[in-house]
Amino acid sequence: MLTECLRLFASLCGLVLSILLIERLIRIVEVVADTENGALVAVSIIVNLIPHYLQLAIPAALFLAMIISIDRLSRSGELVTMLSAGLSLKHLSRPFFLLAGAAALASLIISGFLQPLGRYSYRQTINGIQTQSFEAAFQEGRFVQIDNYTVWTEYRDFGGSTLGPTFILETRPDGSERYISAPSGELLQSEHGTVGLVLENGRGATLLPPDMRDDMEAPGLSFDRIRWPVEPRTASFRARGNDERELTIFELGDVSAFPNVEQSAASASFHDQLSRSLLILILPVLAFPLGVNLGRRARAGGIVLGVMTLLIVQKALEYGFQTASTGAIPAWAGSWPILVVTLCAGGYAFSRVAGESILKPDRAPSARNKDLAFTSVSEEA
Repeated sequence: MLTECLRLFASLCGLVLSILLIERLIRIVEVVADTENGALVAVSIIVNLIPHYLQLAIPAALFLAMIISIDRLSRSGELVTMLSAGLSLKHLSRPFFLLAGAAALASLIISGFLQPLGRYSYRQTINGIQTQSFEAAFQEGRFVQIDNYTVWTEYRDFGGSTLGPTFILETRPDGSERYISAPSGELLQSEHGTVGLVLENGRGATLLPPDMRDDMEAPGLSFDRIRWPVEPRTASFRARGNDERELTIFELGDVSAFPNVEQSAASASFHDQLSRSLLILILPVLAFPLGVNLGRRARAGGIVLGVMTLLIVQKALEYGFQTASTGAIPAWAGSWPILVVTLCAGGYAFSRVAGESILKPDRAPSARNKDLAFTSVSEEA
């Protein structure tokens, strides 16, 4: 039973992980399209994203693997044979609880350590790509789109740092547009790469949207020397700990060393990680009632009902985490009540299924059987 469930779990985990990564694959291709060694950068991004998606794939794959394994035993008649040999459903569920315990421990390690480190590494990689994209945007004689900017330069010298006439157009969220043009420019270089642009003897203006042109005049400017962006990206990436998602489970307890992280959000994340790991221990209790088919007609809705149940629990935990992060409720209240309700419901369903027996005869014979028995006794008399 353990071998069968492990094989299904590995297959389903790979399938779910692949489906989740496909959603990001198009975005990854767009990000690395203009970078050097794009294939290696793409692999690095995918590796950093695996802990995040693996944390989502483990409970879903394990839950489905348990339901399918139990359903196959029921449909093939092996479960009936085991029960006829004197084994109980509680005894047969031990391998699934052992597997759930190992998966819960792996989930806690992934969410508590690998996921925050992978998220920080992912953001660091994206920052490096954006810095490279900044330099790659200045291509001779071409209009290039980078974020909300459109840039153009007439020529670029062989070394790559000196630019000819350059034009930059910025599209703002309010609908206005700002442009800067200069007859020459220079890319600022450092040992870590390009960090900014200096334009000389240029001018610029802000183009307001039509609904604002009547009340306000478009401001213009001229300059001798200007740095763009005004606050260029630093050569080295920031330290880890910009938000609670970059902190390990031990660091969530005390965020005094991370001024950008609020304690309410850190506490909510701590309880959310623990509750999601312990939820995996409850999965066998939920899977057995959905997978066991002891009747003559097998039920086919166990898998669908299981997916819906797991989805509801996951969404409830997500809503509780978001509410607790804002400080509206205590940090523990966003996760543990949902876990207790799930455990009680699953425990009740498991006890009902485990208490049933297919080996006991009917306690109350039907009226027709009573009449047949009475007639047979009368004829013999």
